[in-house]
Amino acid sequence: MSDNIERREWELEEDDLMVEERQPGQTAIVGYAARYNRLSLDLGGFREEILPGAFDKILNRQRAKADVVALFNHDSNMVLGRTASGTLELSSDDKGLKYRVVPPASRQDVMDLIARRDVTGSSFAFTVDRKTGEAFRQTEDGKTIRQIREVSGLYDVGPVLVPAYPSSSAAIAQRSYEAWLAEQQEQPAQVAARSLMASVAAAVSSALRIRLRG
Repeated sequence: MSDNIERREWELEEDDLMVEERQPGQTAIVGYAARYNRLSLDLGGFREEILPGAFDKILNRQRAKADVVALFNHDSNMVLGRTASGTLELSSDDKGLKYRVVPPASRQDVMDLIARRDVTGSSFAFTVDRKTGEAFRQTEDGKTIRQIREVSGLYDVGPVLVPAYPSSSAAIAQRSYEAWLAEQQEQPAQVAARSLMASVAAAVSSALRIRLRG
């Protein structure tokens, strides 16, 4: 896996994580791995939002047999399903990235926990290309928002027992934020330098014209 994998975990409302019977004898876990246009908690100086369409390329790639795994508590020993086997389906609607997974009978305990609302969170592991997949903006009241516009890699999704505090899994986003801050600080200096160079060039040009006229 990539060293740049990020993970986000969310506390979900009851309708956003549930157990449903697809057909007699087949039960599925249905939930949202990510929600669009919902601001995260503070991630260390900034907040984050995922824009609609952020998963479009990933979903097209997934239909071309790229594999994503559904895990419980992001534990590779607790596999619930995967897209390659057809036991995990991913889709995007107006709310966010949705997953529907049909776990094996041995994971009945996970479905019971979700049905009882003992498990109320979801998570997903992903990567973002800094150049094309993210952007930072500032609100009118001075808050900084990281917008995730395009996810470049999706590795796992699934329910989690206790969603972690967001900043504990945002080290990579924090590095992006710090790089963005550095760029913002460089811009005034670059503008000032260009302005100074333009002033010097104008002064030299003016002096040469005076000498030529003399």
